[in-house]
Amino acid sequence: MRNFWIGLTIVLGGLVAALSAANATENSDAAVLLKRSDAARGGGAPGLTWEVSVRSTGGGAQDQDMRMRIKAAETASLAETLEPLKSKGAKMLQMDRNMWLSKPGLKKPIAISPRQRLSGLAAIGDIAATNYAKDYQAVLLRQDDFKGEPCHVLELSARERQATYDKLIYWVSTKRGVGVFAEFLSLSGKRLKTAEFSYENSVVIEGKTTPFISKMVISDALTDAKTILEYGQTKVQSIPSSEFDVSHLE
Repeated sequence: MRNFWIGLTIVLGGLVAALSAANATENSDAAVLLKRSDAARGGGAPGLTWEVSVRSTGGGAQDQDMRMRIKAAETASLAETLEPLKSKGAKMLQMDRNMWLSKPGLKKPIAISPRQRLSGLAAIGDIAATNYAKDYQAVLLRQDDFKGEPCHVLELSARERQATYDKLIYWVSTKRGVGVFAEFLSLSGKRLKTAEFSYENSVVIEGKTTPFISKMVISDALTDAKTILEYGQTKVQSIPSSEFDVSHLE
């Protein structure tokens, strides 16, 4: 009998170890999928610039349309407001998980949160380069389709409070390797809003053509409010590190 229990303990221990190894492998795969999807939204790029326009509809929208120019390299990005005229010249610098705001008339940059509202349903963090692989712990939940396209479905949990959202469910195309749909959740799991992504732009990095985001449509979970972000004027170029120096932010 004693040998039976010893044998059972060994078997169970082996099963636990095998399950742990399988979970570690799945989580590692999820992290790889997430990092790959970030590239199509400016994350980890050696140097990119683009413009994004922001407009809101429904839900009694009153925010003015916006247009911004984004510069991004590795884990940093700088957004400068081009329109509306009253906000022209305002800049938002993102370095890793930290962000600052500078605008004409402001004596020095002030620290801001990527969670703060930019316009409509869009948070400030939505217009910065996307580095989900750095900001979130990813777990592969299942395989599913989104509008007929096979996807890996990932659960993303924020590593730090500086992340734009607490939790996401993220659909990544199995064929294209880009994020096509997201549910943004509260800590309790309540769905707050969703987003659908399109990739009609492309960039050539180190001789390889990569899809790049062209549109992000954010929809409120309870109302008909929507915020549409459209991306264009995408260009690969070297960006001096001084562009991302908060002491040079004016």
